[in-house]
Amino acid sequence: MTSQLNVDTIVDKAGSGGTNVKIGNTSTYVSEGGSATQNTVQGLGKAWCNYVTASTFVNNDSFNVASLTDAGTGRCKIVFTNVFSNDKFASTGLSGVGYGQYSLNGQETNLADHLTYDGSNSAADSSENTMVAHGDLA
Repeated sequence: MTSQLNVDTIVDKAGSGGTNVKIGNTSTYVSEGGSATQNTVQGLGKAWCNYVTASTFVNNDSFNVASLTDAGTGRCKIVFTNVFSNDKFASTGLSGVGYGQYSLNGQETNLADHLTYDGSNSAADSSENTMVAHGDLA
């Protein structure tokens, strides 16, 4: 027998409006068109950050990032709070260096090492960098 729950709002027992909803790794959702289902947990970004490497090294904002390390010109090591189950997660980013490139220098279960380059393909610091990582957490 299937059950369906129809509600407008879920709140905690105290009725304060806050809530914690836990879902299992096998939870799915139906696509916008209704023809496909996706695993909810697998589809979530597991870490992201927005940071500056030019002049001062600053983490503007982040999720699941324990620390950022200035590893040299144009290079940033992003250390995760919760590690990935293996080093095969997908990590990508963008840099504000004019006509530059952003590349992955390496990754381990606990970090992603990113490099930024300027238009002449030289390592360069940037005032605007972003990174997001998808994969299975340990």
